[in-house]
Parts: sequence; structure tokens; C-alpha cells
Amino acid sequence: MTMLPTAAIVAALIPTPALASEPPPGTILGAYTVLAANKQGATVAIARTIVQGADSSCPKLIPITGSSAPVATAPRKNPDPKNFPIRVCEAIISARMKVDGGQQVLPGPPQKADAITVVGDSGCKPADQDGCRLGSKAWPFQQIAHSAATARPDLILHMGDYNYRGTPGHVSIDGKKQPVYDAGDNTGSASCQLSGPYHGQNSRGSSDPDRWSNWWLDLFQPAAELLAAAPWVVARGNHELCSRAGPGWFYLLDPGSDIAGVDTGQPTCPPAESHDPLVFDEPYRLDVPGLTVLVLDSANACDQGDLHQTHFDQQFQKIQQLLALAPGQALLTLLSHRPMWGVNKADETTALGHTDPTGAYAIIDQTLQQAYHTHPLPRALDLVLSGHMHRFQAIGFGHDKAASYPDQLIVGTSGISLAKNHPTKPFSFPIDGLPGSGFGLSEFAYMEIVPSKKHGWQGTLKDPSGRKLAACEGGTRAKNAAPCSPAK
Repeated sequence: MTMLPTAAIVAALIPTPALASEPPPGTILGAYTVLAANKQGATVAIARTIVQGADSSCPKLIPITGSSAPVATAPRKNPDPKNFPIRVCEAIISARMKVDGGQQVLPGPPQKADAITVVGDSGCKPADQDGCRLGSKAWPFQQIAHSAATARPDLILHMGDYNYRGTPGHVSIDGKKQPVYDAGDNTGSASCQLSGPYHGQNSRGSSDPDRWSNWWLDLFQPAAELLAAAPWVVARGNHELCSRAGPGWFYLLDPGSDIAGVDTGQPTCPPAESHDPLVFDEPYRLDVPGLTVLVLDSANACDQGDLHQTHFDQQFQKIQQLLALAPGQALLTLLSHRPMWGVNKADETTALGHTDPTGAYAIIDQTLQQAYHTHPLPRALDLVLSGHMHRFQAIGFGHDKAASYPDQLIVGTSGISLAKNHPTKPFSFPIDGLPGSGFGLSEFAYMEIVPSKKHGWQGTLKDPSGRKLAACEGGTRAKNAAPCSPAK
């Protein structure tokens, strides 16, 4: 089993749209830990390694301290060995490990959640971002990963959309250009429905299927330092739909696994031509001392309209059950790639009745809001964390009835080219029927969150170098203003 240091792998895999050369079979390309739930509802840490060669042997994991025996790893189901010429191997671990024959560290389960790092929408579009060169100011994800890792977090929360360079909005299928299904986002209609049949990158005859090289360049190469720093909790974004980079998502990141001790098996994407080509992950709950995280797969939700409303009603029914059993003293946080509440500038695609009173700003996401109202939660959430909108935004609710409305933070600023279609100044107007106050920034950033007593939290938004951009506080503060304000 060959193990190359990060610098050697970077040299071997030149950051171009395709891998210029491949390292020898058996080379360890990545090592990381994702958190999952087991059948008893407990949180487990799944260590994964990525090995060059689809038929390579899976490595053993060696405890860093103590005299425990090595841990064997098992292969995951490869969705497409031609486009994923790698083997992903995994095992549940209870302590920090390293890969046999190498030095890459696999973080063990977190013992506390005193320091939480939040990143989101970290991928890159080469045509818009200086060719996605590592170290470029136009795509600072590697710098963000370094700054965040240096702070030694206990936990990493990623809000989704990991792979942009490999997920175009249109694809050629049998020589004909087609729009890729994107749950309403890839169309000019407020109906959230694409006209015609389902088309995707992984349809038969597609010119641009999901492939490992794009995942390596957009995520595993630039984020290597952050992957080694702490366990990850991963949300699925719309760029990880089965019509886009879904095969890679379910192979590389999704916490579902066929190994014993995990709640769900490893999902796979059905053929795009099948009767029901969509996959909806079930919500799950992760418990870390002082923190409870509910993870919602909102990839197929729609920013406007009610696409798949019945499904998301069912999702919130499950969240009701999960929340009823959550620890009482923990900070209760919901992870959803698409925001529960977000504010864009209104345009011709905005549905009637989905704006602020002036009509200037669109309020999204009605699909999730409707499910939230239809299935009231047995306990109030403290915080909703999301991405998707390619900017930072913080929204709070100032009203006596807002006790059940958590603060909403949107961190979609960790790499992808930034959006400008949102209020540029602090705002205050009704959002989802209650007085909402917000603040936003269009700057590359990540966030650090520290839980505090009585379900409170403090947060700091930082630029790629670690400079403070905004200060945030929630939970224990009076709910009469936006939870964040610009740094002075």
C-alpha cells in the first residue's frame, strides 16, 4: 500500500479539469471521518479512506495511541468504476487512527462541541473563478480550510454543494443539449418544474457524467487539512442530486453505510431513465456533548413553490420523532442545505405572494416552511444552518410568537463565486408571517460557532485569512433583532 504525502499527490494530480496523470494503484488519496447514527440512535464515527484503483485492497487503520489491534476496513459500493477509478474503504472507529503504512490521521468521534466550524458551497466554477487555481483569490477554499483547521475545531459542519466544476446546468445527451434536473433551480419558471422528461448528467448517452477527478479537484485536494482536523457532518446540496454529482456523493460522503452498526445502508442513485429516479435521504440526529444536530436532506426541495411537498411533510414528521428523543441540555441545530428562511431580490421568477410588502425581495423556501408549519416540532430549535445562496445571511425573528422560530444562518461563502442578489443593508420586514430582521455579506468566509449555556451560542464570521467579518449571538439574547452584525 503506497502512501504519498499531500505535496506529492498535488504534484501528481495537476489541478486541471481532468487528471493529467494517475498515481500508482494503492496510493492513499484521502482520509476523513464522517458522523452517522446507528440503529439505537447513538452517534458513530465512520473513518473512510480513498485508495487509487477501483480494485485496490482496503487498508487497515492503526490506533495512534495505546496497544489496540488494527481495524480492518471494508469497501463501499462503487457506482461507476470507469469514472471513479478509486476504492472507498470504511470502518467505525472509537479513537484517532492513522492509515497503515502512512501518516494520514483519521479523527475519532468528538468528545465535545466547544468549537464548531461551518463551511458551505465550497466548490468552484473554472470559467468564472480564474481557472480554479489553488491559492487564487477567486477561489480561496484551500485558504479557508487551512485557517479553519489551524483553529483546531471539535467538529466541521459542511452545508453542501461540494462539486461545482463537475456539475453544469446543461448537458449533451446523445448529441442534444438538455437542461439538467435541479429541483426547480435550473429553470426560469416559478413553478419549480422543468418542462419535459428528467434529464441528468448521468443519463445514458451523457457527455459529462459525474466523475472522481472533479471531486478530487473541488474538495479532497483543497480540503485535505480540514478533513484531517476533525470529524465532518455533511449536508447534501442540490449539486449532489442524482442528476448531478449524486453518484459521488453517495460513494464518498453520504453517512449511509452497509457496515454493521450504522442506521441505514449505502444509498445509490437509480438510473435517470427509471420510473422514480430521485433519492431522498431520511433525516437523522447526531448527539455530541453540548450539541444536537438534525440533518435534513433538502436537495430536492425548491426555493419557490411546493415541489415534493408531500415528501418534506414526511421528513418533518420524522424530525418530530428525532427531536422528541434529543438530549435536553444540548444546543438544538438543524442542518439543511436550502435555507428554511432566506431573502433574495425578487425577479420575474418570484411567485406571487412570496415577497416582502414592497415586492422588492423574495422570501424562500415555501416548501420547507410549509412542512415546518404542518408538523410543529415538540421542542424549539435554537439554530438553523444552511448554505445554497452563495452569500452570508443571518435572520432573526422579533415577536412574542417567535419563540419557536430559531435563528437562521446561511453560510454559502466558502469557495463558489459569490451572489449579489440580496439586500446589501440590514433589513426588517415580515418573513413567513413574523417580523424578521436580517443582515448579509457577499464575501468569502467561514464561520466559527461556540455553544453557550441555556441553548445559547456565539458565532464569528471570518474571511479566508481568519479576519473577523461579523459577530453573532443567539439563543439567550432577546429575539428583537438580527442575530449578527458587521465587525467594527
